Amino acid sequence: MTIQLVAEVARVAPSTVSRVLNGGYVSAPARARVTRAVQELNYRPSFAARSLKAGRCGRIGVVCTTSQTPWFLQILAGVEDRLAATHQSVLLASLVLNGVYDPSAVAEWIRSRRIDGLIFVRYTPEEQPLRSAAEAARLPVVLVAPDVPVPAQSVIRCDNVQAGRLIAQHLLQLGHRDIAFLRGPRESMDARERVLGVRETLARSGVRLWDEEIPTDPGAPKSNLEFHYDSVALDMLGRSLDRRPTAVVLANDDNALSLMRAVLQRGLRIPEDLSVAGFDDIPLSGTYWPGLTTVAQPSQAMGRAACQALLDSMEGKSADEVADVQYGVELMVRESTAPPPGAPRSELDRRDRSSEASYSCDRGLLFRASS
Repeated sequence: MTIQLVAEVARVAPSTVSRVLNGGYVSAPARARVTRAVQELNYRPSFAARSLKAGRCGRIGVVCTTSQTPWFLQILAGVEDRLAATHQSVLLASLVLNGVYDPSAVAEWIRSRRIDGLIFVRYTPEEQPLRSAAEAARLPVVLVAPDVPVPAQSVIRCDNVQAGRLIAQHLLQLGHRDIAFLRGPRESMDARERVLGVRETLARSGVRLWDEEIPTDPGAPKSNLEFHYDSVALDMLGRSLDRRPTAVVLANDDNALSLMRAVLQRGLRIPEDLSVAGFDDIPLSGTYWPGLTTVAQPSQAMGRAACQALLDSMEGKSADEVADVQYGVELMVRESTAPPPGAPRSELDRRDRSSEASYSCDRGLLFRASS
């Protein structure tokens, strides 16, 4: 089945059929005849042929440190959602597999032109050679939540400083004055911006932030961040009460949930003895009990925006036309935060948390459906 046969049946030129299929202007009678002919002949355009004619392969690449994080999966869902109507496909590459950083697969994509463009999720300085190779090959590149400052064009991010402010304001309103921020290595730009928002907000109220870095495995590469929550929990539990924080903020929800498990295993209650907060609002944050207080970023929307920016670049739009997007954030208050130990609680707060009375710490984090 060819476009020429469709044109003959519809009594129009092949170029008219092409305009109908691609959304161009065609008179109503001619469009009706073409549509009817396409349906009668069960014609399906060859997207491979169209891509070849346009000098494309019909695939985009999505590159990340690891594809195993809930936050990344939300980004990927947004990319897939936007691509669904384009008849293009995705190639996915994790740069760290089995603890080893290996960019060779992505480098081969670029050399062999197996992709029409690249989305880097959590772009780091280690990916600079890949980005340079893509740009030299005239492949468009979009960055999502990069860990280094980059030019504004084709960057999708959220307002991390505001996210930090929201968490700090929430904890201050609860009455906390001994607040710690536990983060991974300082290379993370998101973590740096989030801790900045927390610190600035606390400082305006005369509260000093305890900013601590979670120890990592010294033998692991920078891209393979292994956080040692057990040692952090033991350190906090071992401190005297006057040196123990009443609230702990972590750089993301994955870290916060892991710390909550370690703290609960060692006999502390959350939030009665220790409040915990995170960032991102991954699906698990609202699924487990106690639910995690966090700041939500619209991850799927960020994925869709990144894909749209890449498609715009592939269609020839200039860098000035491909917008830099910064999304707003939203505070999600759940059961992991409460007033500090010894602080008076309102009747409403006591009533909201009355269901926690039978909660057993040795069971750790529970699915909400089981609580």
